[in-house]
Amino acid sequence: MRGLRLSPPIVFRFVAVGLVVLTLVAASLHLRHVPRDVDVPDLGPPGSRDRLAAGLVRCQALGMKADGDPACAAIWAENRKRFFAPDAAR
Repeated sequence: MRGLRLSPPIVFRFVAVGLVVLTLVAASLHLRHVPRDVDVPDLGPPGSRDRLAAGLVRCQALGMKADGDPACAAIWAENRKRFFAPDAAR
């Protein structure tokens, strides 16, 4: 029985696959330790921004019941308006 002979192309493939696996493991370990409490800058006037944020939190807490709530519909419309035209809301 002859020993296992590895040709250079097979060795290079093993090395390439090993480097790809090593890169994926390193990237996943790095992304695990990214800080999650990044500060989001407040872009609007303090009073209206806080009111909108509080309304969005309330509608999120309502869940599926928020679909029929007219206050949530108005808050979502305001949020869409600010999202799609941020300069117009200022």
